[in-house]
Amino acid sequence: MRSGPPARARYALLWALATAGWLAASAAEGEADAAAKPIEAVIAAANGVDGDKVAAWKREGFRAVVVVLEERAEARALQKAARAVAANSLDLYYWIEVGRNPDLAERHPEWMAPLGMHDDWRKRFPKVRPTTKGEVAKAWPWVPISYRESFDAHRKRIKRLLATAPEGYRGLLLNDLQGGPASCGCGNLQCRWAVDYGVPSTATKLAGPDVAARFVAEVGKAVTGKEVIPVWTTECEQEDLPAGQRPKRGWGTGYCGNVPCFDTCRKRFAEQWKALNASRRGPTAVLLLHREFHRDLKGYGGPAGWITQAVASLAQRGTATIPPRRLWLVVQGYGVPAEEEAAARRLAAKTGAGLVLVARTPIDQSYEPRITKVK
Repeated sequence: MRSGPPARARYALLWALATAGWLAASAAEGEADAAAKPIEAVIAAANGVDGDKVAAWKREGFRAVVVVLEERAEARALQKAARAVAANSLDLYYWIEVGRNPDLAERHPEWMAPLGMHDDWRKRFPKVRPTTKGEVAKAWPWVPISYRESFDAHRKRIKRLLATAPEGYRGLLLNDLQGGPASCGCGNLQCRWAVDYGVPSTATKLAGPDVAARFVAEVGKAVTGKEVIPVWTTECEQEDLPAGQRPKRGWGTGYCGNVPCFDTCRKRFAEQWKALNASRRGPTAVLLLHREFHRDLKGYGGPAGWITQAVASLAQRGTATIPPRRLWLVVQGYGVPAEEEAAARRLAAKTGAGLVLVARTPIDQSYEPRITKVK
């Protein structure tokens, strides 16, 4: 991954051609479809859903409520939320956080996502001591489905959660099905493609780019007749590259440190995305939390401007294999001013996506390094 930098001119040409192709595909779906306003849904914690709030969300234009399903959600709160959604004739979905799981991380640190061989993440965590022989740095509390042991544990956990969930829901959204953040060691929160990149494995690694696809299929068997929607995180951006290797030399984020990983990440991302959607015909959600990912930068043209670029970059990464109307975009509504949420919703709607989900409860994407023994 520290190979020589690719030519900036080649990047610029690929970007232009890919983006043009994505826009052309979107237009080919028909003027009416492209101009259609997407459905909007709100994501909320179970204890934050009641009749008054659901009625207010309905007046605001939301047509669905996505309730976070987790161990902390009491059965009484889930029942109350389901009744409130049904009483207002809105659709009910459940959101399950998969990859980021403090409980599993504490009980099984060997299942946690490793920080890869590059050590650029240390610039963000300078107090973490160096690893010694027989140790590996992990991204707490991320427990990806990429190991056989964690794959099975997550599948069983989802089955237990669904046993406590009221019926009448349309589907599940499964978040964070990729690797953990900084998976190559660059430090980037959105570097999710790798597992055990140049470091020892501490569990039984599953091979192939289709691990998430297999997991979604397994969950689907347990919820016959329900939609199972994977929630995907985009990879690093060109502006994250080291200085001197970006197409636009005028600005950069520094998120990838000194690792020129964009080309590798783009290819691996495309492989996993293709595998995820190879046999599915339902929607795929994309996590576009602009502040959570620290993308609220002037270089994107405004606090939520990155959303437009992130959706267009799906084409540049070779992922224009599903129509834009099958994309569900998750935007940030927590921890931001009302006008910033409105801007995020507006920009997401302009992409031609079929549904925009507004997260009004935190969807934490942070990590902290922890040193773990290699058994």
